[in-house]
Amino acid sequence: MRDRELKTYLQGALRQGAAVRIEKKRETLDGCKAIMREQVVSLTQKRTGFWQFLSDVFRFEGLSIFGLQAGVLLLICTMLGTIKNIIENAPYYIPAFTPLFALAVIPPLMRSQFYKMGEMEAVTRASNVEILLAKLILAGAANLIGITVVLCLILYARQSGEGLGQMILYGLVPYLVCISTILRLIRLRRSEKLSICAMATIGCCAGWMILANRMPQIYETSATGVWILLLFVFVGFFGREIRFMMERKREGKGYGIIG
Repeated sequence: MRDRELKTYLQGALRQGAAVRIEKKRETLDGCKAIMREQVVSLTQKRTGFWQFLSDVFRFEGLSIFGLQAGVLLLICTMLGTIKNIIENAPYYIPAFTPLFALAVIPPLMRSQFYKMGEMEAVTRASNVEILLAKLILAGAANLIGITVVLCLILYARQSGEGLGQMILYGLVPYLVCISTILRLIRLRRSEKLSICAMATIGCCAGWMILANRMPQIYETSATGVWILLLFVFVGFFGREIRFMMERKREGKGYGIIG
């Protein structure tokens, strides 16, 4: 190939390359404009409300949350059936059983951290705080149903509604102790929080079981004032954690460990 022919060939190839690059730039610009137009449309759409978000969480997490609570309820009913003189002694063991409902809350709350998806959950539009609140609402509803069923079974066995108020205290106080402890451990951002939460809840169950056997006097009518005081104290602890979560949500920050 002569020099003139080579020069003509290279000039043609370079001109063709420039044309191709210009065409690619136009395609890229058109793609960016299309994306921006889509973003403008999405910004005008109505933001998903919390109750709609709650129903979405229920659709994905409801089966596991209510399934675990149903399993715990079945376990508690089985344990109640093994108690001797259940009519007299069952109320003493309520504080040892209700923390198990809090124990069943741990897996749904910790699922994202267990599967190493905490960072992805934290950068979602809802944030991990809103997701955690939705799970707490669903789990709390399931817990109340479970505790109510346990109390109804005990009342049916006793064939009397006497002492119902005391039994409600026996059920709620240990539950609030455990759920407040779980939320605080999550907030402390400990990497081993899953095992610590489980051990703390199981330890609470064991502690109340020991008290039922060794100190039955704490279940006498004269001790009702102490139970009411404990109820207000731990309602305050639980409310403080919920308030802290709401503050983190308003500030756009996460709650607990991210990672």
